[in-house]
Amino acid sequence: MKLGDIQLSSNLLTSPMCGISNRPFRLLAKRFGSALTYVEMLKARSVIERTPRTMELLRYYADEKPLGAQLAGSEPQELAEAAKIVEDLGFDTIDFNCGCPAGRVGHGLCGARIMSKPNIARECMRALRAAVKVPVTVKFRAGMDDTALNYLEFGRIAQEEGMAWVTMHPRTRAQGYKGGADHRRTAELKASIRIPVNASGDVTEPEHALAIARDHGIDGVMIGRGIYGRPWLYRRILAAQAGESESDPTPREVLAVLRWHFERLLEVFRPRLACIMQRRYSGWYIKAVPGAASWRAAFVTVETPEEFFTRWKAVDDHYAGLEAAGKIAAASPGRLASYAEPFPLPTPRTLGDNAPLSGQSLVAATA
Repeated sequence: MKLGDIQLSSNLLTSPMCGISNRPFRLLAKRFGSALTYVEMLKARSVIERTPRTMELLRYYADEKPLGAQLAGSEPQELAEAAKIVEDLGFDTIDFNCGCPAGRVGHGLCGARIMSKPNIARECMRALRAAVKVPVTVKFRAGMDDTALNYLEFGRIAQEEGMAWVTMHPRTRAQGYKGGADHRRTAELKASIRIPVNASGDVTEPEHALAIARDHGIDGVMIGRGIYGRPWLYRRILAAQAGESESDPTPREVLAVLRWHFERLLEVFRPRLACIMQRRYSGWYIKAVPGAASWRAAFVTVETPEEFFTRWKAVDDHYAGLEAAGKIAAASPGRLASYAEPFPLPTPRTLGDNAPLSGQSLVAATA
C-alpha cells in the first residue's frame, strides 16, 4: 500500500486517539505491524500558537517514521498555516479530521461537525493540499445523523481536492460509538470514487479485517479502540492475510508486553505520571489474561516504578508456576526475550540539520 511516494509495509494503520497516541503506544503499534501511526489529533490554532501542550504532542523520534499528524479546524488559512508547520517538522503526511464526534472537539465546526458544511470542508481540503507537499488525507463519518448522510458527497469532494486517500468511519456523529459500524456504507463509498478508501470501526478480530477487504474491496484498515490492550491484533491480521494462523499471546507474553509498555512510558514521562498512565493500560492488558482480574488492583494502585516492577514480578511468577504445572500454555522463550531487550534511544537531531532524521523530536529543538 502506498501513500504518495511512501511504500507502506502493510495496509494496517493506527488511528490517532486523544490521550492515547503517545510515543510508547505508537512504538507498540509499529512493533506489532502497523504501517503508519499518528500523533494525537491537534487543533490547527494550537499548532500555530505553538502552545506547550501542542509542542509536547508533536514530539517524536525518527524511529517512529513514517508518522502522520492529524489536524482539526474549519478555517482554511489556519489549517494551511498549521500544515506548513507540521510539514517543516518532518511529518510524512497530514490527515484532516472530519470524523471526531466528541463535543469538546466539535466546538464550532471542528471534527465531525464540519460534515454539516461540505463547502467549508472543501475549502479546507483545498487549502491543505495547496499548502504542503506531503500527502494530505481526510477521515470522516457517514454524516451528522441518519437524516443527513453525506459520506458519498464527502468522498467526491476529497477526490476532487486531491486527497491521497479517505478513511471512513461508517457511524454518524450522533451515534458516537454506539451501535455497529455498517461497512456496507464504506463499500458504497469505495465504489463511488477512484482514490483509496480505508475502513475504520469495529475491527477487533482478524476476520473483521479480512471480511472488509474481501466483501467490500476496501484498500486499508485503520484500527483504534480495537487494539486497546491488544496490539498483537496487527500481527494476527497480517498472519491471516498471508493465509496463516496466529494465536493470541499467552498470559506471560501479555505481561511481558505490559512491562515493555511501562518501560517505554518511563523513557518519555516523569515516573509519577508514567505510573498513573499505566493504570489505564494495565487494565486493558489484564482483560486479555484469563483469570487475572484479581490482579488488576495490584496495578491500578501503583505509585512508583519500584512498586510496579515488584507487583509485576509477583504476577509473572504466579503464571510461571501455572506454566510449570501444565495448567496454562507456555510462553514462547523467543517472545519473552524480545521484550526483555534493552531499547536504545535514537541520537538527538536539531531542526534545520540536513542529515537524515535519526533522533530526538524536531519540536524539542524549537520549543
